[in-house]
Amino acid sequence: MGHSPKSLEVPPEAVSTVSEKEGNEVEKILQYRPPPPSRSQDVRIKNFRTSVLPFLLGFTLVAFIFTALHTIPVIPTWLKSRVGSWSKTCGTDRGWQDPSAVDIETGPEDLANDPRVIHEIPQYVLDYAPLVHLYSEEQFWPCDIREHLFHVTPELNYTPIQGLPQLNLTNLDQLNQFEKGRHVFLTSNDNVEDRPDWLGGQTNIPDDFINDAKADYFGSHAARAKIRTQSHGGHSDAPAVLLTVDKGDGIVDAFWFFFYSYNLGNIVFNIRFGNHIGDWEHTLIRFQHGKPKVVFVSEHFFGSAYSYSAVEKIGNRPVVYSAVGTHAMYATPGTHPYILPLGILHDETDRGPLWDPALNTLTYTYNHVTDALRASNRTPDAPTQWFYFAGKWGDKFYPLNDNRQYGFAGEYHYVNGPLGPRFKHLGRRNVCQGRYSDPCDIKGRLDAGEVRVWPGLGEGDDWPDPEIRPPGLSDDRDD
Repeated sequence: MGHSPKSLEVPPEAVSTVSEKEGNEVEKILQYRPPPPSRSQDVRIKNFRTSVLPFLLGFTLVAFIFTALHTIPVIPTWLKSRVGSWSKTCGTDRGWQDPSAVDIETGPEDLANDPRVIHEIPQYVLDYAPLVHLYSEEQFWPCDIREHLFHVTPELNYTPIQGLPQLNLTNLDQLNQFEKGRHVFLTSNDNVEDRPDWLGGQTNIPDDFINDAKADYFGSHAARAKIRTQSHGGHSDAPAVLLTVDKGDGIVDAFWFFFYSYNLGNIVFNIRFGNHIGDWEHTLIRFQHGKPKVVFVSEHFFGSAYSYSAVEKIGNRPVVYSAVGTHAMYATPGTHPYILPLGILHDETDRGPLWDPALNTLTYTYNHVTDALRASNRTPDAPTQWFYFAGKWGDKFYPLNDNRQYGFAGEYHYVNGPLGPRFKHLGRRNVCQGRYSDPCDIKGRLDAGEVRVWPGLGEGDDWPDPEIRPPGLSDDRDD
């Protein structure tokens, strides 16, 4: 973080003197006041200020925000020192170093033949598994990726791919035969504007939340009291996905992935941007020699990292929060604004149903060097083929001639569905999700008042830069 500039002390001998005549001239200038405008001038100025000027200023501001601000990768340090920590793109370090901040030098031979690395999920990974507070008035709850596949059809260029068997988790990778899967979209069989039941995942609200009246919890005072006092997480019928990645040198990353069939975008100036079918979010806990060191939570196209000691915990388990609609992950409840006037764009989290993803999880180990996913000893029958699907888990953004779509300054109401966990930079060296050259801020405390940078959604998710693609895809030429 930058430091606020110190006030300058100017020695008396460095101050130049002026003559009495010059002083009088200066005094006249300082005392000068322009004559008051005439009544007609007042009226013209008032009319201009109350009609044209606010419109022009507002339009210019919105255009700047959507077309320029989100393209700035780093806010200048001097600016951050004056207004606080704005940047949400893992900015400058606050004094605590990620244990693997240096490059992890791990070759295939170091991991490929170790049977524990290949098959076992260490017990400490589950001992420190995150607990997730879903939003109390969420409409789109966690979903089962197996069920999701029953409600979608793969498409290329808005055209269904014919002659395929029913999709499931054991054959989803077969879609990669079509343009390497890159331009395949798992498109909803239903009109999303009709909000079919499978998008909402109502049956997947964690249990042990309201055992006797879960369906009525929105309006129940007793139910809201239980939200505040609940001390353990409930089981959801929607399985989470756990991937452990051994980076060598005692470093193990535990990625917890959460899937939702629908992402409801945020509102800007009463216009909603960024809706999409399918939504993958994740929390990463990095261990060093079996001890938790860092917790990373994904937020839209980036995220935040905290030292383990900084985050809220129940027992030893970190507590994270899923934002309403977008499901972006945060370390605190409350409102999480972006750099836009008056916080008009923000995510919101609260202490809604507490989900324990460790109670229902597909567990895997992943070799980030050889791109090999294996079912772990804890769920040995978990399918792996779905992981290699290289396309999007939702619809392609709708063209502007579709009556469901609208756009402004390069942003769209409906955007592309997301890529799967394989494309979330599992081989990252720092815990942050970006490029290797990007700085990674490990926060030593929770900062509920932090303001984020609007990331800009554009058309939605696309293949990441070559350096953060999975092995074997990093050299693929961009089309």
